[in-house]
Amino acid sequence: MVRIPTNLILRARKKSSLLPLLLKPCKTIDSAEQELRWIQNELPQNQWLKACYLRSNNVPLQYILGSQPFGDLNIKCKKDVLIPRWETEEYTLKLVDQLRSIKESLKIIDICTGTGCIPLLLGSKLKNSSVKGIDVSEKAILLSNENKVLNSIPNVEFRSGDVFDANIVQEKYDIVVSNPPYISADDFKSSSTEISVRLYEPKLALVGGNEFYTALVNNVLLSTDAEGFLFEIGYTHQYKHTRNLLNLNQWNTCLYFDSAGNARAIIGWKKGSKMQILENIR
Repeated sequence: MVRIPTNLILRARKKSSLLPLLLKPCKTIDSAEQELRWIQNELPQNQWLKACYLRSNNVPLQYILGSQPFGDLNIKCKKDVLIPRWETEEYTLKLVDQLRSIKESLKIIDICTGTGCIPLLLGSKLKNSSVKGIDVSEKAILLSNENKVLNSIPNVEFRSGDVFDANIVQEKYDIVVSNPPYISADDFKSSSTEISVRLYEPKLALVGGNEFYTALVNNVLLSTDAEGFLFEIGYTHQYKHTRNLLNLNQWNTCLYFDSAGNARAIIGWKKGSKMQILENIR
């Protein structure tokens, strides 16, 4: 259990009677004040106290507020569906910048789509392209469709499907995107994973390993005859594993690092194809 110094509690209480409740998950007064501002800006006053109590028990703020910005979209968040992360938003916007340079409509597929944040942002920025999102979780598909309606994005479709099903897709696509479960079981149980994540976010969407990248390559990338892909990763060995599944006479890959300096994705493109522009994502 986190022990908060008494002097920190007293300082927080002088600013607001609600602020001490947020010290446990936020750790600092500055961070607690920021979260309190979000609560007060986005919820009616009669919900502030309840929201702070929930947050004091490590409930993710996005589940309390019910949404998370993603690019210029507002993505609805609900329990049992993974919360969108800034790292994912960052590379999705960079992907948009490169795909815009291709002067033709594209067919894009996103596997393990969760809230639908990736395909919806892609669809909103690439209006002449068609985007599909697939997830094994029915709750995720229901929420994705809610987010499609909320953000009024007509060129995106969602359906259920399992990446381990060899027949998950039957169509051709230009590019495959995925943020699959990639956290090891040991890391999920350890302090390296935030307690709010361990307690409240779906393990189904978080814990996995090389088996997901094998399935993405064999059941999606190769079967759709795609010319490019971007798969989020958690560890560099997942990059090496995925690269080793490809025919390197046909494919080039790079390891993408996010702005915090962490290895975040493997990006690949067929040599000489229109998707070679993906090598510019940095």
